[in-house]
Amino acid sequence: MATRFISAKYDADTRTVDYVGHDGSHLLRTGGTIAWRFNNPGNIRPADDKLIMGAIGIGTTKRNGRFLIFASYEEGRAQKKSLLRRVYNDRTIYTMLAGVPDKNGKIVMGYAPANDNNDPVAYAAAISKHTGLPVTTRLRDISDAKMDQLLDAMEVKEGFNNEKSSRQEKCIATTSVTVSDGSRPKPNVPAQIKVGETTKTLKTDASGQLPVISHLALGNKVEIFFPSINGEWEKQLEFKTGEECQSFVLFHDLQTFEGRAEKKRPRDSGSVDGKSPIRYVVQQGDTLGKLAKLFDTTPEAIRRNNPEIKDISRIYEGQVLGIYGKPPPLLPPSPSVTAGARLPPQPTAAARSKKGTDAPLAIVPVDQARAPWMAIAIVEARRFAGKEEDVITKDENYHKDIGVGKNLVTAPWCASFVNYCLMSAHAPFERSASSQFPVWSKKFIKIDEPVYGALMVMRNYVKKTGQSNGTGHVTFVYGQSENGSIAGLGGNQGNSIKISEYQRTGVSSEFMLKGVKMQQKFHGFYIPATYLDFAKKEPPLSTVDITKVNQELLKITNYTASENEGTR
Repeated sequence: MATRFISAKYDADTRTVDYVGHDGSHLLRTGGTIAWRFNNPGNIRPADDKLIMGAIGIGTTKRNGRFLIFASYEEGRAQKKSLLRRVYNDRTIYTMLAGVPDKNGKIVMGYAPANDNNDPVAYAAAISKHTGLPVTTRLRDISDAKMDQLLDAMEVKEGFNNEKSSRQEKCIATTSVTVSDGSRPKPNVPAQIKVGETTKTLKTDASGQLPVISHLALGNKVEIFFPSINGEWEKQLEFKTGEECQSFVLFHDLQTFEGRAEKKRPRDSGSVDGKSPIRYVVQQGDTLGKLAKLFDTTPEAIRRNNPEIKDISRIYEGQVLGIYGKPPPLLPPSPSVTAGARLPPQPTAAARSKKGTDAPLAIVPVDQARAPWMAIAIVEARRFAGKEEDVITKDENYHKDIGVGKNLVTAPWCASFVNYCLMSAHAPFERSASSQFPVWSKKFIKIDEPVYGALMVMRNYVKKTGQSNGTGHVTFVYGQSENGSIAGLGGNQGNSIKISEYQRTGVSSEFMLKGVKMQQKFHGFYIPATYLDFAKKEPPLSTVDITKVNQELLKITNYTASENEGTR
């Protein structure tokens, strides 16, 4: 499978773009022209620091300002063509380049205006010579075939292929290391990384990740250390750099480091040899009896250590449990959402933690849970327990978490919540607050039938005309209700995080939007493209009691079902 690049950063000092692949690999591209380095043959600039479709980063140059970085040359060219058709289609070749006067006589909206150190007359003449079209030809009258010739002429004029001799590319495998509490990443964890004889001291970032370790030379020994109980550095992970990318998750008990997850439960007689509990994400069909057998303990011991379990006969899919017992040989498998990554071995014991033997570090498989973003969504829902956005925003801003400069109270946040959960699970995501992002993003694919953890996209239509206004809602598929509707777990559902009911046919809800009567209807189910193989093997959805799941799993004690729930 060819590498798909999902993000990119530019170092202006070395004139190098670091493209990050879906498999964790890195492509370093230096030399050549800006257009070549950025896969941006149109030299398209960002508007208000926002990415457009196909763009995976923004690069700031030392002399020429900021430009979009695209995942591929083909994507950059396609976006240039789309821009010309969308913005300049009614212009002539010359006015497309030079711009047109506004009501005050100021020249505006030119692709290559004279006031930006361009010569639109010479530029238009070069296009005319290459295509055979007069400079007075309007773009709307140009066929797609001729438009491709126009793009070729513009690339020559823009110098896309200049400085070919200085172009350099290097593909590098990497290792990523994440510290997690079992359900969400742990930021600001101190660590030391030793590669050969070089040691660096640093902390995990907001996503719980240490800086990616590049395999600059094969066979290098890499050691990772964390503070022990007495403040000394203790080694928790060792590996050698190889030709393939790999990912590790270092699990740390909730008590040890500061974070936003739920408080640690006190250990009782269910413990085994003084070890910390194994964090387990409940799978479809699990019961306490099955888990007790799997971990060589008893249902009663599991319930004692998980006081949120009110009924010993009922646990919920996606629920994170702490189980003291004998680790099974292999936890229920599921593929990583990062295609191509080589997973580490699956030991469960580890050295002491920073604060004592009651909270050790342990290496756990990165893919124990199906749809790992669901455990994060559930933790977030439990964290706020039905509180509305005016309260949530005091502690959390999912827009800001994914890099979108908005406010929860004033801007719809269902998509930012979904993308936050995906991002925290290291799954493909978009830095977008649009509920329709799975529809246009190439990181997601549409599926015919829902699976646990799929993204359900709803679309809003003006009731009077039946026309879509481009808005809607996105939520995670948790299960289905007895009547076959989808139980969707998401944010901005009645201004809170909870599970709500959505119909797959007809009108799911009606509401007023800026004085206009709107109808919300089902549009489609989507999953990360890298999750497709596993999704094909998923069993049918579980049938759930939405009220009980909200009250017992998500701790929304005052939950009541409602119709026409607002989602903005």
